[in-house]
Amino acid sequence: MLKSHFNLKHDEENAEEAASATHPEEYESINESPKKSEIELKPERKLHSAEICSRLSVLGRTAEGDGYAYLKVNCNGMNLTDVGALRSFKHLQYVDVSNNNLDLKSLQVLTELPYLLLIHADKNNIHSAALNKMKYLQVIIFNHNQIPSVHDVFQPELSTLEVGYNKIQRINFENTMPTLKCLDFRYNFINDISNLDFPNLDSLYLAGNKITSLVGIERLHNLRILHVRNNPIKHLNGFEPELSKLQYVNLRNSKVATLKQVKKLRVLPALETLILKGCPYLGGTGTESPETAAEEEDPELRIEVLAALPKLKRFNKGVVAPEERKEANELMKQWLEEGEMDIEEIDEETGEQESQND
Repeated sequence: MLKSHFNLKHDEENAEEAASATHPEEYESINESPKKSEIELKPERKLHSAEICSRLSVLGRTAEGDGYAYLKVNCNGMNLTDVGALRSFKHLQYVDVSNNNLDLKSLQVLTELPYLLLIHADKNNIHSAALNKMKYLQVIIFNHNQIPSVHDVFQPELSTLEVGYNKIQRINFENTMPTLKCLDFRYNFINDISNLDFPNLDSLYLAGNKITSLVGIERLHNLRILHVRNNPIKHLNGFEPELSKLQYVNLRNSKVATLKQVKKLRVLPALETLILKGCPYLGGTGTESPETAAEEEDPELRIEVLAALPKLKRFNKGVVAPEERKEANELMKQWLEEGEMDIEEIDEETGEQESQND
């Protein structure tokens, strides 16, 4: 299942707005030493059965189909270091233990729950997401932890892995997981995605990393959502017609500076929504700031983008209006009459390759 099926996040546009309130500069460098608060031992705090009973919700039929039980528990913000009491609640399918003091070892008790589908453990003291293998686990959400790598993560039915705001430098797994549909690595330290190989991936969230090239996404033939705002991406190479399902591309605050780069998205037959706000091409600086967030959009540049990508239904925040569509069509005719030269785009491609080799 995708994370949207669990109502864990708003739609892509709302998620984009929420991300603008947080900056990667607020997070310590990978190479910095741990803060004192991170290495101090936390006071032991065990979860008790009586506390669990008051935090249960979602009454539903058990996975065995022989009765009803509460399927969800929320133990958020209790300063917990031990959740061993949860092993007695074998029918749980959704567990939220965010905002506690749990590490991977203390979370392993959850892998004893035979029907667990989702583990939500944001803002704990987790340094690895390598949970013991579980038969049905589909969603792992470990945002705002201390995870440096996901190479050892493996769950046979895993559909969604959400590990934003950690210390991850590479997206690599020792074991393939063909069931993966959603990867969320926002605000980590990733700079290379050339080796991505997730044939069934539907959604990829990589905002706030250090990515300069999108080469590699062409292998994600089932990709529908690509969210790469706040990355220093200048050239839009990597988009191919094989990305036939890609509908939503968020390049907000990237370094895209020319219309010719935008035109590279023409090869995407299903593209409906494009976000370019904050890019140099639209007068932005390619960085997140209150000033760029409030800047007004140039209507002429908006029409240029709509003429270059006539299938768009939404550009930046706004739905494409009939009047804009008419203006864009007129501009397209003007371009054709003036003899828009493909050779110019070829020359630019050559210049890009030379600059990347320097």
